[in-house]
Amino acid sequence: MERAIKLFANGQMLLSDIDTAGNGRNNKTPLHINPSTGKESSVPLAFSDTNWGVQTRAYITSISHLPDSVVYRNAELAHNLAMKRRGTRMEVDDQTEDERALIF
Repeated sequence: MERAIKLFANGQMLLSDIDTAGNGRNNKTPLHINPSTGKESSVPLAFSDTNWGVQTRAYITSISHLPDSVVYRNAELAHNLAMKRRGTRMEVDDQTEDERALIF
C-alpha cells in the first residue's frame, strides 16, 4: 500500500494507468529513468527486495506483534476481496507444500 501511495503522490502513476476492468494482468510497472543507466526502465519503481525489502520486513515485524485475531480478520478480508475480483470462490488446497501456504 505504501508503495502505491508513493507512486501516485510522486506523479509516477496515474489512475488512468490502471486497468480496472480486467484482472490486473495488463497493469505494468511504470517506466522511469534508471539513474545508473540513464535509460527508461521499470527497475527503479518495481516492487522488489532492493527497493522495498527493508520496509516490507519492518511491516512484518509489526504484524508479528499483532494478536492472532487481527491477522486472521485481515486474511479473511483479503480473501473476500480476492473472491470479489475473481467473481468465483477460490479453491484452497490445504495439503499444498508451497512455502507461501505455510506461513502460519
